[in-house]
Amino acid sequence: MSAHEAFFADSTLYAIAVVDEHGTPIGLINRFRFRETLWQQFGDEILKNRPVAMIMDRTPLILDEHTPLEQLSEILSDDTTKYIFDGFIVTRRAKYLGIGTGFSLMRRITERRQAALAHLAYHDTLTGLPNRQLFLDRLGQAIASAARNRRRLSVFYIDLDRFKVVNDSLGHTIGDLLLQQIADRFRSVIRAQDTVARLSGDEFAVVLTELSSNEHAAFVAQKLIETVRQPLTLDGHEVQISCSIGTVTYPDHSDRQDVLLRMADDALSAAKRSRNTVRRYTEDMARPAATAPLVFSTVRRAIDLGELEVFYQPQADLGSGALHGLEALVRWNDPHRGFVPTDELIQIAEDAGLISEITDFVCGTAMKQFRAWQQSRFGQHLRLAINISGVEMRDGALPAMLHAHVRNAGLSMSMIELELTESGLMFSDSVATQLLSDLREEGVRVSVDDFGTGYSSLGRLQRLPVDVLKIDKAFVEDIGTGAKQGALVRAIVMMAHSLDLTVVAEGVENEGQRAFLESCGCDLYQGHLLSPPLPAAEMAQYLKARHDVVPARRRSSPPRTTPHRRATASAHPSIQD
Repeated sequence: MSAHEAFFADSTLYAIAVVDEHGTPIGLINRFRFRETLWQQFGDEILKNRPVAMIMDRTPLILDEHTPLEQLSEILSDDTTKYIFDGFIVTRRAKYLGIGTGFSLMRRITERRQAALAHLAYHDTLTGLPNRQLFLDRLGQAIASAARNRRRLSVFYIDLDRFKVVNDSLGHTIGDLLLQQIADRFRSVIRAQDTVARLSGDEFAVVLTELSSNEHAAFVAQKLIETVRQPLTLDGHEVQISCSIGTVTYPDHSDRQDVLLRMADDALSAAKRSRNTVRRYTEDMARPAATAPLVFSTVRRAIDLGELEVFYQPQADLGSGALHGLEALVRWNDPHRGFVPTDELIQIAEDAGLISEITDFVCGTAMKQFRAWQQSRFGQHLRLAINISGVEMRDGALPAMLHAHVRNAGLSMSMIELELTESGLMFSDSVATQLLSDLREEGVRVSVDDFGTGYSSLGRLQRLPVDVLKIDKAFVEDIGTGAKQGALVRAIVMMAHSLDLTVVAEGVENEGQRAFLESCGCDLYQGHLLSPPLPAAEMAQYLKARHDVVPARRRSSPPRTTPHRRATASAHPSIQD
């Protein structure tokens, strides 16, 4: 077939490659150049029976099929318009394979860019998951489809527990890796017909369509909880976190998209109070729309704007009077209200799911201050304890946070003591108990705080990884009011010593209480008799004064307790004046 016949037969044919007897390209005939010659005066006569070489481009652009498009694009750009109009020959191992044109390349690149821009507009750049805009669009479509077909669907709101702690302690690079791996895990659980999206930060959402039952939604939610709980290795760091999930169902809860989303958010807030759990929306979870974000934003503001402050209260040996430690107490200095009661702050933080962020702040501040006092010799031979909740033990991020703060402050894990409330420790699960046991292997000690206010079983207490027992101040206040109260304190001390535990009395306010506790064999005490909680600057003066006044023999005398009951200081996001 001649070039004339080929171009006439196919109106879309842009160019024809000319090859030798071996199939190797040697030139190219451009359709427009051919037609220009044909349309000249006597064009038919000129082309008639003449070789194609007469109008052939003898120096075409010849590329291997594996040449990257980016490289081809650069070649076309560098050579002005020649190859844009003339096209180029594609080969495989120097054998003719096909024809390409600059126009088709530009169209392909434009299509790719448009697709990329569309993807960016509707997908999260870090995880590749649908973003909030696409999630809302798909939810709207899913609700419309469910209404037409009389089917049910479920919406999940998911929040990673203590992600901020991991992100701040290990860095944003590790935080990004964590989000990417969690997104991959979510994809492995969610069906292709459903949607999992990243709404913002560490918040995700799921739409489950065509539900057969509420039990199916509960099964999927629990599967998500379990898959998040699996340990992660992020650039050499071992991390374990958890997630909280709030769920709602269409049309059981509502047939309106905005109402379903608000209910899912309320259910998530309820789940965040205990963490690592799923909560299905109930009416008692509802929050007034105007105040829904108030709790979270209030605590977040206090943290971000530096409105939190750490005070310190000392502990001392009941026999020698030697200082054994400092308890760090968080205070909220609200610019409008002044100092807010700490128990109110803790309650607000728990309601907002931000208690771990409070603990993170106290740990970072107290450890750095503690290290400074150690270097000035005022804080030598002390330990630092951190009060944590049962929730924080279950979400898996605690070890990473502790290690990061200990490393940053230049301390060691053997200087750390973890304080848990009696009820929090008694109801801890096997995972939390193992976590404490693992930390104890690194030298960390564990203390039962506010003992006597919970529901301890002596058998359970004996099996738990515990080193210290702190008698609640309510029992200390009752000393001297009757024989029964004194007998109860004596019994607690005897029981603790029988379990080889160090005993600390909280809230000691007068010399009579101190003398009675010493007579009972109690090991350590704290309270206003020794010193009220003081800000860091005043506590520095207090430590220096005691260092200058207390004789060297008393400062260096060993504790009266057994070897494992060493000096104790505690960093505590709760108040125990």
